[in-house]
Amino acid sequence: MTRDVENGPRSTLDSTHVTVSQLRPNETSPAGRSLEGRRIGVTAARKAREQIEMFQRRGADITWAPALSLAPSMIDEGELRRATQVVVGRPVDLFLATTGTGISSWFESADSWGLGNDLVRVASGAEVLARGPKSAGALVGRGVHVDWSPQSECFADVLAYLSRRDLYGKRIVLQEHGHSLNYAAQVLRGRGAEVVIVSIYRVEAPESPERLGELLDLVVGRAVDALTFTSAPAVASIMHAAVLTGHESAVVDALRGDVIVACVGPVAADAFSPWHIPVAVPRRYRLGALVKLVESHLEQR
Repeated sequence: MTRDVENGPRSTLDSTHVTVSQLRPNETSPAGRSLEGRRIGVTAARKAREQIEMFQRRGADITWAPALSLAPSMIDEGELRRATQVVVGRPVDLFLATTGTGISSWFESADSWGLGNDLVRVASGAEVLARGPKSAGALVGRGVHVDWSPQSECFADVLAYLSRRDLYGKRIVLQEHGHSLNYAAQVLRGRGAEVVIVSIYRVEAPESPERLGELLDLVVGRAVDALTFTSAPAVASIMHAAVLTGHESAVVDALRGDVIVACVGPVAADAFSPWHIPVAVPRRYRLGALVKLVESHLEQR
């Protein structure tokens, strides 16, 4: 049996182009119209409305083309149950959490199988590292103490933190965050650790890939002023679409020059490194900071 999981309600933004008229009256332009006449391409699937409305309050026109599915799909329930039984079967030394949605869904499923208390027990007996505040909050909500979390909210920094540790013989539980973390597991296993990977959900390709194609046409035609990204998989998805449509070279040229590329954090930004595309990243890895960064860059043009 499979189930769908979403972080909050599905967005009702169902058109490629979102207009200012969709805002509620009391949300009109408290920040001024600094982006009047500008068009922003938004690739986020989750929390898209929040980002879009912040840009619209500044007067921007929006092209919304989710680069990933709006509804990540749960893996087979039997597979997750078997993985949970493996996890609770023996003590765990390190428990690595990556997403709040994934942790919450996992523990709720464990409750339904009568394994919830066992999962809390093994997690509480381990050293717990959380990628960010959402995964940490989900664990704390279950009574599990979190020992460390990077300010960057980047899993790469969790691995860097562990790089100074002796992991030989350690039993590590690694919660995947929608995309495979096999590379991380191999790194940890190469240092002598036993790694149990637990996949709660997987992020799928966008439901409407043609919308990415339309956005790429706008990029090539320099009809958008900026593109925003909130995850590395979204970057991979849109660049893959550029390859499939035969626009890779033209897209790269546009993103290296006329179109501002802004990412909410360094992990997403690093995904552009193979194409040597300059990326703007806010000091605080938050949507509000991302919007203000784009605003600042465009005001200088």
